[in-house]
Amino acid sequence: MPNLKSHTDEALITMLKDGAVSAFDELYNRYWEALLAKAFDRVKSREDAQEIVQELFIKIWKHSPHIKLQYTFKTYIYAALRYEVYHFIGKHQFRKDDISLESSEHFELWAQDDEFHSIEMKELQSQVDLIVDSLPEKCKIIFKMSRNEGLSSKNIADQLNLSPRTVDTQIGKALRVLKTALKDPKLTFFLLSSGLLR
Repeated sequence: MPNLKSHTDEALITMLKDGAVSAFDELYNRYWEALLAKAFDRVKSREDAQEIVQELFIKIWKHSPHIKLQYTFKTYIYAALRYEVYHFIGKHQFRKDDISLESSEHFELWAQDDEFHSIEMKELQSQVDLIVDSLPEKCKIIFKMSRNEGLSSKNIADQLNLSPRTVDTQIGKALRVLKTALKDPKLTFFLLSSGLLR
């Protein structure tokens, strides 16, 4: 097995795109502990933090042929971890007062970390926002209530005086529009890691 410690992250990504498992292992060894510490700082559980980081590396492996770095890999992976943590928290439906994304005692430290607010991720978010805002009004409102507010189809139906089936149809329509954006590999990773395509 070649010694890759002297290789840059970007050189390893090039190798990884060609299927080099050794390059993936080197990136994993370089970032595992630091990413685990970041994730643990947010979810306060080593087991959960390990699950988050493992899922992140699985996605990197699966999407490695399509990774295009606009900035550094370090910026890419730390920004991706941030969205993976948000996705994990949303998926497990933590109450806001349990782990607040806005008022956690550790949030200020995260907010100061530029890697978690990379220009690339902000641009991807802007692209997704534009896609969602271009949806027909009813479809847009329903999708935002579902994804941004986490409401069930029944709750949305009750609030908007619609049938749950109509709500599900509109959410499906929004997802189909979003999935057309998957032709862009960066949007693919962003949409998956942020949970919009759940």
